[in-house]
Amino acid sequence: MLRRLAAQAIGLFPVLATVNAMRAYTGFRPYLPDHLPAIGPDPQVPGLIHACGHEGAGIGLAPATGLLVAQVLTGSATELDLAPFRPDRFAATAGTRAEAEAC
Repeated sequence: MLRRLAAQAIGLFPVLATVNAMRAYTGFRPYLPDHLPAIGPDPQVPGLIHACGHEGAGIGLAPATGLLVAQVLTGSATELDLAPFRPDRFAATAGTRAEAEAC
């Protein structure tokens, strides 16, 4: 998998073909059921702002996510409607799913 990712990176940025990798990491790529990140305030924990669940796109989306979080923290209007990214968007179905799994 790492060789494939490296080959794809070289395809996008040929200069990387001359770079020596000292180490490589693999890890957890957190995602949510709808494959959208959670961005915005937590409705149950005042002051907690979520910015997670970006799957493998976290590095690429970090600048935009950081801007949105900064806008939320400063009370500014966000440049993007955060409704689709609400951290509590699964809350309405959580109890139903848990009850169904318990049966």
